[in-house]
Amino acid sequence: MSMAAGKSRRVENSACLVEPGELSDPAFGELLSYWEARRCGRDMPARADIDPVHFPRLLPRVFMVRVDHDPLAFVYSLAGGENVEAHGRNFTGMDVRDLDGWWPGYGSSLHEFYSLVVHGGVPLAASGTMNFVDREFRAFEAIYLPLAAQDGEVGHIMGAALYGPVEAAA
Repeated sequence: MSMAAGKSRRVENSACLVEPGELSDPAFGELLSYWEARRCGRDMPARADIDPVHFPRLLPRVFMVRVDHDPLAFVYSLAGGENVEAHGRNFTGMDVRDLDGWWPGYGSSLHEFYSLVVHGGVPLAASGTMNFVDREFRAFEAIYLPLAAQDGEVGHIMGAALYGPVEAAA
């Protein structure tokens, strides 16, 4: 999937797709390199290929989403502490669409975005703001990495996000 074509596509009302290499924190590049190394010539690594001991400083930022097929659904299986702090809730065990109950449209837009990751089977990245969360005005950037199930389909999405204050326009 060419990111050039999707570069201006809105992920939700306050976020856009970006090239993974455009993310500001070098840790995202390290995680992407780790993912690439674990592919071993395949389209994507398997969930079993991922060992968090190789990226301990990212663990508070990491989240894992289980992908259920037929019908397509996304359930959070892990939410790192920084994700919980940024949202004010722990999503572990929740279907992404359940987030619409707190923030109308958020879960639906994430479901659509995670569908892009599943159907594309390639890493994606996004950046934007999270003013809808009402915890404070936050900016974020995140990377989303597909992981294969035993049948070769995307079985999980591993992500990592960085949150911070929105910088005032100069």
